[in-house]
Amino acid sequence: MLKKLLLLSFIEGAAVMAAELCGAKQLAPIFGSSLYVWSSVMGITLAALAVGYFLGGWLSQKTNNQSQTLFNILSTAGLFMLLMPVISHYIIPRISYLPFLLAVVGSTVTLLFLPVLFLGASSPLFISLQITQNNGGKVSGTVYAVSTAGGILSTFLCGFYLIPQIGLTACLIFFGLLLFSVNVIVFKLGKFLHLFLLTAVLYLNLQFTLQKTNNIYVSDSLLGHMEVQDLVKENGDSVRLLKINNIIQTEMNLKTKQSVSDYIYLLDTIIPKSNSLKNALLLGLGGGLVANILVKKNYNCDGVELDERITMAAKKYFYLHHSVKSITADARYFLNHCNKVYDLVMVDIFKAEEQPAHVLTMESLVRLKENLNDSALLVVNWHGYVAGSKGLGTSILYNTLVKSGFKVNLLTTSNNENYRNIIFVASLANLKVAPYLLKDKLTPVASVNTDNSPLLEKYNAHANKTWRTNYLRYYQQK
Repeated sequence: MLKKLLLLSFIEGAAVMAAELCGAKQLAPIFGSSLYVWSSVMGITLAALAVGYFLGGWLSQKTNNQSQTLFNILSTAGLFMLLMPVISHYIIPRISYLPFLLAVVGSTVTLLFLPVLFLGASSPLFISLQITQNNGGKVSGTVYAVSTAGGILSTFLCGFYLIPQIGLTACLIFFGLLLFSVNVIVFKLGKFLHLFLLTAVLYLNLQFTLQKTNNIYVSDSLLGHMEVQDLVKENGDSVRLLKINNIIQTEMNLKTKQSVSDYIYLLDTIIPKSNSLKNALLLGLGGGLVANILVKKNYNCDGVELDERITMAAKKYFYLHHSVKSITADARYFLNHCNKVYDLVMVDIFKAEEQPAHVLTMESLVRLKENLNDSALLVVNWHGYVAGSKGLGTSILYNTLVKSGFKVNLLTTSNNENYRNIIFVASLANLKVAPYLLKDKLTPVASVNTDNSPLLEKYNAHANKTWRTNYLRYYQQK
């Protein structure tokens, strides 16, 4: 077998995984990274590979010059990979005006289908070029093994180094150029047309890369696209935003250094100021504005945040109080290994519109009770949906808290479920009725969220889709 073709097959496998990972992350700032998005990415990727395999097999029988055909296919695949940042910047935002699910699938097809199709079409040609009368099985197995090995390396390289360090655009340009260049070197068939197309695509990437923005920090990782941004609102207030996948996580008035979010005001109202120093745990640090409120109310605050970039932003851009102890960890992992007793635990684990279901299972809540004193408060920030199928997740969380031994009140400041948060206030002791008590009736459901049956992701899917759609429409109008 030809080593140069195996090298190309290795790079092709690496390019497939780079395209899939980066493609999903390019969709996240507009559509999030919910079950809908990942299902679309995985489904379209498999469909493109299936069509590509069929096309490659058909071409291997129809062409007299398989080397030229393989060269053209890989060159086209490399160019389409280089086009992915251009498509995500100029075309995908316009597709987002369609109904949500149609927009997600349409955007995935537009972004991923052609590059993955041409990458898939190369595999049958790699095999056909090296096959003889008796080595078909060995060649096929070797080509797919080498290609898969390239995909494995690319997955780890992109996830742990390239995407966090150089970003999605540079990562796609790197793999696109690598595939294109090695292809030209191996086959020595490059022409002026290929150089012209390569230059044109790189120029398009350069055009939007050099555009000025009002971002003061931008970062990509497998945990999402993150921005810290300053802007002036219609009322003249200067605000600073922390956004994950284009969803605002923290919104701070630059003059007062206070949050402008209604649910933060509600939290400030319901959390009592302590006369003595108490312990508070914040699962989901965000920009740190809730932690700062707790410090002012005489709490010794520990803040747990999965994404170390967010902790950095809280300290550097949102004035996180120096006394707050920041811990980089998954919230559930931290609870499983925590021996400290707290007087207040705040769960604010939204990642864009998603709520990690594993943190709020019965098993997790029962374990959390070991870290609470008898009169401690457990506060959970939640989306605003209660009615119909969109409210099933809210009902399941309520049931889970009650079955875990908590007494629960639901609070909110608004009657419009599309533009509000619900605050769960729970305790092992009796609760006082608050003035912000939710008046809506919960959707009847008997289910609870457990480790063995994590229902929240499924039953919040409709609510998350609706919330993301409303959010997109609101900011598109703005």
